[in-house]
Formats: sequence, C-alpha cells, structure tokens
Amino acid sequence: FSIKSQLHTHSRTFSGKSSSSVSSPGHQYRRNVHLPPKNRRPVVVASTLSDGDDGMDESNIHQSVTGPIYESGDDGDVPTVKLFTKQGCTLCDKVKDVLESVRENQPHSLYAVDITDEDKQEWFSKYKYDIPVLHMNDIYWTKHKLSTEDAIAGIEEAIGGDFEIRQGEPDASKYEHN
Repeated sequence: FSIKSQLHTHSRTFSGKSSSSVSSPGHQYRRNVHLPPKNRRPVVVASTLSDGDDGMDESNIHQSVTGPIYESGDDGDVPTVKLFTKQGCTLCDKVKDVLESVRENQPHSLYAVDITDEDKQEWFSKYKYDIPVLHMNDIYWTKHKLSTEDAIAGIEEAIGGDFEIRQGEPDASKYEHN
C-alpha cells in the first residue's frame, strides 16, 4: 500500500479555470479555487432606482461625504488637505486617522471630497481606482496610504512654503476608451 494509493487526486473546472483538489481521510486541500467561504452569507444588493415604496429607507441612498472633516482654529495660514474619498472607504478612514493624530502639533484643515457626487465626475474619472488621494493646498500629494512621518513632513513643507507636486498622480481616464 503506497501513500499515492491512499490519496485521490482530481481536477474540477469552474468558470473556465481549472483547480485541483487532493483528498486524504479527513482532509481536503484546494488550489486556485476562487469561491467565498462556505459559512459566508450571500450579499444582497438593492436598487435605489425604484419608483414605489419598497421598504427601503434613506440610508440605502447615496449620501455624500463631501465637506469639512475638521478646520484649524488658528488665525494664521494653515495648510488645507483635501481627502478624495467615498462613503465606506476604509483606507480613507485610516488616512484620516493619521492626519487627525498629527493635527495638534501640525495644524491643518481637512476636507473630504466625495468622488461619487454628481458634480465631482472629473475627480471620479481620475481617482476611481486609487482612493484615498490627498491634495495639499490644491496640489497633488499622495495616494493609497499615509504614514505619520509623511504627514508631518508634508504639512511642514506646506507651512514653510516649500510644498511641491509629487510624482504619481493617478488618472484612470487616460487608460479608458470611450
């Protein structure tokens, strides 16, 4: 009796992709299977374009997150940071937390720009795949993440008048064919 004879190997095709399983008593190993876990509940998506009363409340309708997050109380010139975001962006929340953590020693104002607002289509077409995106005094600063050290350095540069545009500003519209 060899180990090979105890294992049963087979291939299964799902959505045109092949995956293989190796089974042994009490164990099953899968490779290249892109399915949700078995205990995961299905996601229910509801349309907000309904004409009638379908029991949906206003919380299911797009609510803009555009507006001030906080403003500096200083009378002097402080940098203004714009956070390009949308509702439910958890990476944006992390960037916001970093900026808020340096706020006391590095005074600045923080404003959210919701790229999904109807009047923000230009920003949506540029940044839809790359939020969070940050601007410092209306100049591109960074995307995706922000460390405490980078936040302090950027705000200090802006306070000193030395802030310059950074490389790598995203623009998804350049890569799409209309």
